[in-house]
Amino acid sequence: MLRAIHMKKYEKTKEQLADELSALRRRVADMEQAVKHCDWLKERYELLYEGCVDGYAAINKKGFIIEHNTAFREMVGYTEDELKGMSYKDLSPEKWHALEENIIREQVLTRSYSNVYEKEYRRKDGSIIPVELRTYLTRDIDGKYNVLWAFIRDISSLKRIENELRTSVECFYKAFHSSPAPTYISKIADGRYIDVNNSGLQLLGYTRDEMVGHTAHELSIWHKPAVRQLFIPKLLMQGMLHDEMVQFRTKCGAIREVLWYCEVINLNNEDVMLSILYDITERKKAEAALRESERRLTEIIDFLPDATFVIDLQGKVIAWNRAIEEMTGVKWENMLGKGNYEYAVPFYGKRRPIIINMVLKTNKRIEQNYATINKMQNRILIAESWASLKGRKVFLWGKASPFYDSKGKIVGAIESIRDVTDWKQYQDTIRNREKELEDMNAALRVLLKQRESDRKEFEEKILTNIKVLILPHIEKLKAQLKDHKTRQQFNIMESNLKEIASPFAQTISATYSDLTNREIQVANLIRGEKTTKEIADFLNLSESAVNMHRYRIRQKLNLRKHNNLRAFLSSLN
Repeated sequence: MLRAIHMKKYEKTKEQLADELSALRRRVADMEQAVKHCDWLKERYELLYEGCVDGYAAINKKGFIIEHNTAFREMVGYTEDELKGMSYKDLSPEKWHALEENIIREQVLTRSYSNVYEKEYRRKDGSIIPVELRTYLTRDIDGKYNVLWAFIRDISSLKRIENELRTSVECFYKAFHSSPAPTYISKIADGRYIDVNNSGLQLLGYTRDEMVGHTAHELSIWHKPAVRQLFIPKLLMQGMLHDEMVQFRTKCGAIREVLWYCEVINLNNEDVMLSILYDITERKKAEAALRESERRLTEIIDFLPDATFVIDLQGKVIAWNRAIEEMTGVKWENMLGKGNYEYAVPFYGKRRPIIINMVLKTNKRIEQNYATINKMQNRILIAESWASLKGRKVFLWGKASPFYDSKGKIVGAIESIRDVTDWKQYQDTIRNREKELEDMNAALRVLLKQRESDRKEFEEKILTNIKVLILPHIEKLKAQLKDHKTRQQFNIMESNLKEIASPFAQTISATYSDLTNREIQVANLIRGEKTTKEIADFLNLSESAVNMHRYRIRQKLNLRKHNNLRAFLSSLN
């Protein structure tokens, strides 16, 4: 009985042992699985640990670095062996020591981790790099302080970007405030001004305090506020607006015409509107004045009596007046804007350069198409040529010159044309008549020359006959006469015959036509060296009468007192 009970107890114990053995096997299997999992986790941890782009370092209670990854070593420039025995303070400039001790004491030891903070590392080569890191406290199985884990990131690139961004922002604000163009930064929704540069304030007449913080609606800046509301959807869709012509109202109420350039930019994580204005008020006034001036000029050209047209530098017709419409039969609407020498077709039946083109560009071949061409100052040309107008051959006179703008710059050329066919025909008629008259004058000159030759031959014959056939007989008769009065009469006759035979009488009478016949007689006797008494006896005059004749002769011959009358008369032979 006892043996049976004992065997039963032994059998239960064996069963229990079997159960315990089975449980132990399962536990061993679980532990083996756990070890495998730990190995897998360790492998993954090492991959993560070494493959992490950020640096990792473990620091013991004394502050020495006991573990680190490749990224950390590359960051500080030390090898694994060189980092042995180095503390975290050895890598940090002294100015960071107190800050970091305070973070460990107040953050890490109290809550097991720190906030992300920035500091600097001194690399092995002595260079300083900025880093940001976060430190974690790890505890052992008993919950006691074990080691610190630090995850470090090199933020040199980030700092460089921040510096560049800061510099860019500074440059933007410097450019913004120093720009000569009126520039504004405002909110898109309500148009509230965030910033305005000096040029923008000057344009609208406000102070900075009067604009910044206020909306365009509050200041009534938009002449037509509804226009802004039309532009906002377009701005949000395109991101920018260019060359939009709008009207703004200044503080004093004046309306300014402006070109509006606008772009959406991000400022402090908010989309805002950057606006640049170009005041074109004066330009618009100038353009209006120019249009008015051009209108007046067009009217002046249109009412010129001569056929006139104007081309621009591209050779396109920009004016075609009424007179040239009547001359050519081509209306202005069919000629304005035409180029390629279209304006030559009504005159010459084809497209070809004419003198208006020579004003802009010299061309020797064009000159050959004209009967005459005169070049004057300031590039003015005058030319004549035959042409065909409405099937009729005509002779045209043209004058072309440069066309200037208000600044004196050549912007084209202008030509005026006259139909001078009648004048040409009249001129040709006159030229033919002149030729005929020249021929007649040549014939007359031949006849007159022959007549003069005949006259001289006749006079020479008369003179010869007087000297040969008459004067010798008179001398003989005078020698035979006894009576004084008769001799005196013969003397007078002899003197008159000699006067007829002498060329002196002809010369003095032709030269001084106001001399009387008696004065010519007296002058001839003075030239013959006769005294006053001899002249008086010879002409049967008193001596006082002879003196009076001498005085009048001197006056009519314009002789002064020091001039010798006899010598002067002798020079007239």
